Amino acid sequence: MSEGQHEYKFHVQDAFFDAMESEDIHHADVQVKLDLDKQSRMMILDFKIQGNLVLTCDRCLDDMNFPLDIDYQLIVKYGKDDGKGDVNIFYLGDDDYQLDISLMIYENILLAIPIKKVHPDDKDGNSTCNQEQIALIEDYSKRTVNDSRWDALKNIKFED
Repeated sequence: MSEGQHEYKFHVQDAFFDAMESEDIHHADVQVKLDLDKQSRMMILDFKIQGNLVLTCDRCLDDMNFPLDIDYQLIVKYGKDDGKGDVNIFYLGDDDYQLDISLMIYENILLAIPIKKVHPDDKDGNSTCNQEQIALIEDYSKRTVNDSRWDALKNIKFED
């Protein structure tokens, strides 16, 4: 690769996440634009990741759309790690001539997904979750199951 500016575009879909063995993402339509500035002893990679994922809502278990808009910069240097621990600097050995960016794209997408995935509220502040499913979950949680193995513990009295 010659020194200077290079631009790459990728269309990330379901097959990409299947290859990464991702179970959280059910459908993906993501565009990745990579601007690469190749210099003599380093490269600057600017990622722009935009698109849509389909995830499972943690509240109602229905599919939900999740939009992505990620800007990320990575600096790739040739040589040994300087030990400073900067997560935005990646080191390649002097003999290395290839850089696989698929894991970088995958990790940045995963980091953009919130821990708690729920349908967003509407403009009035009401949940947009599947109300039938919510009602079933609430009904099921109200059911009580008596496990006779624990009945003897209910009569224990502790002294204060």
